[in-house]
Parts: sequence; C-alpha cells; structure tokens
Amino acid sequence: MLYFRWFIIFALTALSIVGINPTIEYYSNYFGEELSPEELEKVDLIKDKSLTLGLDLQGGMHMVLELDLVDLYKNLINDEYKNSFDEIDNFEKELIRINQISTSLNFIDNLFNDYDNQNLINYYSDFIPPSTKPDEEIFILKQILKSKLSSKLLSSTEIIRNRIDALGVTEPLIQTKGVNQIIVELAGIKDTSRAESLIQNTGKLEFIVVKDNTKTWARIIDKIDSILDSSQSFSKLLKFDRTAGLTPYLFVENSDKQRIDLILKNQKVNNFLKESQFLWGVKDEEINGYTALYLLNRYIELTGNEIRSPKAEQYPIDHQNSGEWYITLEFTNPTDFEEITEDNINKFLAIILDNEVKMAPRINQKISQGHAQISGSFTSKEAKDIEAILIAGELPARINIASQLQVDASLGQSSINSGFKSIVIAFLSVLAFMLFYYKGFGILANIAMLLNLLFVLAFLSNPWINATLSLPGIAGMILTVGMAIDANVIIFERIKEEIRKGKKTVDAIELGYNRAFKTILDSNLTTLISAASLYIFGSGPVKGFSITLSLGIICSMFTAIFVTKTILITVLNNRNVKKLSI
Repeated sequence: MLYFRWFIIFALTALSIVGINPTIEYYSNYFGEELSPEELEKVDLIKDKSLTLGLDLQGGMHMVLELDLVDLYKNLINDEYKNSFDEIDNFEKELIRINQISTSLNFIDNLFNDYDNQNLINYYSDFIPPSTKPDEEIFILKQILKSKLSSKLLSSTEIIRNRIDALGVTEPLIQTKGVNQIIVELAGIKDTSRAESLIQNTGKLEFIVVKDNTKTWARIIDKIDSILDSSQSFSKLLKFDRTAGLTPYLFVENSDKQRIDLILKNQKVNNFLKESQFLWGVKDEEINGYTALYLLNRYIELTGNEIRSPKAEQYPIDHQNSGEWYITLEFTNPTDFEEITEDNINKFLAIILDNEVKMAPRINQKISQGHAQISGSFTSKEAKDIEAILIAGELPARINIASQLQVDASLGQSSINSGFKSIVIAFLSVLAFMLFYYKGFGILANIAMLLNLLFVLAFLSNPWINATLSLPGIAGMILTVGMAIDANVIIFERIKEEIRKGKKTVDAIELGYNRAFKTILDSNLTTLISAASLYIFGSGPVKGFSITLSLGIICSMFTAIFVTKTILITVLNNRNVKKLSI
C-alpha cells in the first residue's frame, strides 16, 4: 500500500514536470523575441503546449465597441420601406438628429417623443403582435424596440466572437456592457489592424447592378456639376470619356477622393441621387495612384442573407490566375440569381462588401447553377478574413470603436516579473516561518507547498484545460500558497493535542490526520463554492482567479493530507521515532 502511494506521488510529480517544461522553455527563450520564419513553426508547437498568459501579462488589445443605434433602427424597419429611398433617407436624418440629443439609455424614449408615432408603427409593424389594441401599440412597440437592442447586442457579440476565432487568439474576452457596448480584449495579438478590420466590418454583402450606359453616366455627372457652385466641378475630378464604350467604373486620383466624398455628401446632390449611388472600389494595384468609382442603382438585388457556404480558395497552377485567392459562395435560392442574371445580360453586377465594390463582372448569359465567386487580388489573409466575416454573418448594424488601448508587451513582462517575485517572497516567508515554528514538520509542509505550486502550474499548462493566467490568477496562486500551509497547520496542531494527551507517536499522527480531515474538507468546500460562483457569474480575470484558486485548493488537500502523511509513514516505518520534531 505504501509503495502504491509513492508511485502516485512520483507519477504526478513527473507528469507535472513534463507538463510545465514547454512553459519554461517558451517564456525563457522565446517570449517577446523576434523570430525568423523558420523558428515560428517550432515555437508555435511549444506555445500551444505552454501556459497561456492574459492581456495584462503578455500585452494585446483592449477595445470598447458601440453598436450604432441610428444604423440599427434604420435596418430594422419593414422591408416594404427599404426601397422607398426618400422615406428611409428622411427617417435616417431624424434618427441622426435624435441621436445627437440622446444617450443610449433614452434614445428610444426620445424617438417616440420627438417623431411621428404613427410612422414608427408603420415602419415597425412586423414586430407588433396582431392582437394588440390600437391604444396599446405605442407602449408595446417601445418595449419591443428596447428589447430588440438587447437581443441584437448579444447576437453581435456572438458574431464578433466567431470572427475573432479566425485570428487564433486564445480565450479572448468578449462581453457586453451597458445597452449598446461590447468589451473586447485580445491577448497576444500582433496584427491589430487585421483585428480591427475583422471586428468592425459589418459584413454587409450586396449584389447591385451598375448603371448600364455611358449616356446615363454623362447625364448624372452633368446634373451634379449644375448643382454645385462655380468653384467646384465634379466632372473634372473624374477620368470620364463621353465617347468611350461602357465600363463599370471611372478612375479617380487618390488625392481627389476626399473632394469627391465631400461633393457626394452635399445635401442637394444627395437629394438628386435618389435611385443612384456612387461607391468606391478597391485600389487598383496595377494603376498606382488611382481608385475605381462605380455608379450603381440603389436597388439591392441580393444580400448576404441569401448566400451559403462561403469559402476562400486558391486558383490551381494551370489556371491563368494561378496562385490568386478568391471566395466561392452559393445562393440559398438559385432561382433568384438566375432571374437576376437573365434580366441583366450584358450589364455589370457589382459585388459589394461593406460599401466597397470588390468586383463588377459582366453578365454574359443566364447563370442557373446558383454559384458565384468574389475575386480581387486578395492575399491569403484577406480571403480567409472575408470567408470568416461571411460565415459569421452580417452584423445588425455598424460597429464603432469608442475606445482602444494597446497594452505593451513590456508592461506584461514587468507584471510577470512582479508576480513571480510576489510568489517567491510569499513562498520563502512561509517556508521560513514553518521551519521556525514546526521544526521537522515544517519541512513536510514546505515540500507540500512546493508540490502544490508545481501541480497547479502543470494543470494550468494543460492544453485540455486551456486556462489563461492573468494578474488576478497570480493573486490566486499566492493565496493558495497560504492555503496549502493552512491544512498542514490544522493537522500539526491536532497531532500536538494528541501528543499532549499522552498518545503514542503513531497513534497521535493517525488521529491527528483523521480528526483534522473533516475540518479541512469543510473549510475547503466552502471556498470551492465561492470560487465556483466567481467562475459562473464572473468573466475574464475574475474567472482566471477562480480557476487558480480552485486548482490550488484541490492540490493543497492532496499534498497536505496524502503526500505529507505518506512521508511520515515512511519515516516512522524505517526509524524508531520516540519524539516528534513538532
């Protein structure tokens, strides 16, 4: 039986040493270092097996996002109004006005106080139950719109979480705050611009027909020129040949883009462009210094809600575009796409993602298979990010970055050093006290404390647990150093009492462990219940604290009761001990 106890202790110790070895290797040799491409693959394997550090320890990005209330409530109106361009434009202006005098908490109340309630009932009639009485419609609709904000905020959180999975970030913190905010913390993220793009892009995919003849373009451009005052000229900013054949876009010098944006925001120009819109394309890498500007219909033929199975793929070697990336997708109802292509043969169909035209291929014939693809000189990351965005789904509204904080890795290293020093100081202080107060038994307690730390670190490093260590987690480990000793103190004091009663050495030890066990179990169970509550109802660093605390409690019970007793029994079996050094 004694041999079996030692086998368990040695096996767990050996497994723990093996388990924390990748952590020691990674953070001793590679953490914070610039690595060559050849080293990256090897280091990634080590990192996957090592302990993951939180944002406060390894650096990263902290963002506060806000769901755009104007965009959300504009998007929620009934489909029958979405192509009534005058009406929806006017409603958007009212939403913007009310948003300027409101907070996120009283936005809906102010909307109903300052805007025609019958219009709101018409716009949002889909949400009002058929059995609702006329005099109750306003009250019920107001509550429904408030609840819609809450549900859309939660769905946005899940969409963002699914997108962030494409970044490969371990245990990102994503949680709601207030009525329209989302907190995002990404530990260890290096490519912050990519993260911002994945998070902030709405993921709104649209298929819109390009205006189909040169005369239409000329008429609209001339009309815009006539609207502007003499100091401005829209046509002079465009590389437009009135005698040329149909092209899906015009070239604009990048230096003129801001001037064109200001013209298109002009109120009179906006009023004129009721059934048309100008949208920018991606920058043309072959024609440096220029960007494509498209003139499109306002009517949306298809949206991203009608697609499925988006996938980033690469053209094969024997293809004329060998090596380039593109995104394939299918339509949930192929008949709709077939009808659109049949009605618009020889026209261009723009594929738009987040108000940027990715491509505008010509429709040469009816397409009946219900398949499409998006290309545009994508890099591997760009194609996979678009795939992730389309798979995760479209956000219900724009996401604005309210605040952003970049946590530097040097701060993380400083925190690690401070936390390590805290643990060492706590460990040495307790070690010295136990040796002074309990003499030989103090050595037992210190062995138990050392093994307790080893076991906790090994558990946290285990990929199956996938825990993240943060500063509160380090605090939890420091707390378990004391708790690991606490159980031994209870046992040693019980042994002292039995010795004072005149019990023999072996009997005193056996009674001391047996009678102390119930007290230790009760005290640790209550602490475990508290830790479980923190884990269930807490988030982020609070969860990290609860995990390390729980593991520390479980390990401390094992080391205090099982390990120390095994050592004592072994010593007593091999020596004739008449007096205990306690």
